[in-house]
Amino acid sequence: MTIEKTQPTAPILEVKHLKKSFGDLQVLKDISLDLNAGEVLSIIGPSGSGKSTLLRCLTQLETFEAGEVKVDGKDMVTPVPGKEGKIKYAPTKVLREIRLSTGLVFQNFNLFPHLTVLQNLTLAPIRVLGVNREKARATGRRLLKEMGLEGKESSYPCELSGGQQQRVSIARALALKPKILFFDEPTSALDPELTGEVLKIIKQLAEEHMTMVIVTHEMAFARDVANKVIFMDKGVVVEQGTPDFVFNQSENKRLASFLKRFSRA
Repeated sequence: MTIEKTQPTAPILEVKHLKKSFGDLQVLKDISLDLNAGEVLSIIGPSGSGKSTLLRCLTQLETFEAGEVKVDGKDMVTPVPGKEGKIKYAPTKVLREIRLSTGLVFQNFNLFPHLTVLQNLTLAPIRVLGVNREKARATGRRLLKEMGLEGKESSYPCELSGGQQQRVSIARALALKPKILFFDEPTSALDPELTGEVLKIIKQLAEEHMTMVIVTHEMAFARDVANKVIFMDKGVVVEQGTPDFVFNQSENKRLASFLKRFSRA
C-alpha cells in the first residue's frame, strides 16, 4: 500500500470542546483532541462512553451542538455572530471537501450485498470522484491484492468470511484516498480467530504512515499501533497521552479499573 507522507505545519485533525446530546442525554460533554498527519490515535473506554458517537460526529454521520472541528485546515462549523456558544455548519461545498478527506470503516462491514467485491470498491470512486471506470477497477484490484484478497473480485460479500469482508471494507475506504481513516471497533463483529488478519492490515497501514483514529477494545493492539491514546468515560476524556503513559504510568483510578479487565492483553 502506498500512503502519501506529508509534513504538517498544523494538526490535520483538531477538536475543541465538542459537545453532543440526544435529547436530554449529553453523550459528549467536552471533547478536545488533535492529531498530526501520519499519526495513529487509539480511543479506548467502556461501552457507552461516547467513543462511536465521537467518530460519527467527526465523519458527519451525526451533528453536534457546540465546539470546533477542523479537518485538514477546513472548519466543519463556525460560531454564530452575536450568539455565544452557538455554531453553524460550514457551506455544503466545504462539508463535502471534508467528507472526501475522511474515510470510515464500520464494525459491521456495511458492504452492498447485491454488488461484487470489485463493484463495492469502484462504486464511490466512479460516482463521487468521477474516476474513469477502468482506472477505478485497476485501483480496486491493486487494493484487493494488498489486502490478500486477490481472486475475490467477482465474489459477493455473503461468500466471504467476516475477516475478508472487513478487509474489503478497508480497501473500499482506501479507494477514495482519504487523508484520515476512522475505524469504529473494526474487529468487534469478528470471531477471535479472524481478528488477527484485520489487525495485521491496520498495523501495516500505520507503518506506512496512514493517519488513523481507531476506536477499539483490543488493548494490546491499541498500545502497539498508536502514537496517542485517549481513554473516554461518560462522555469525557479521562486520560490521554502516549501509549506508555496511558498503559503504564497513569495514576488515574478509573483508567486503572478499566485496564484490569484486560490485564492479560
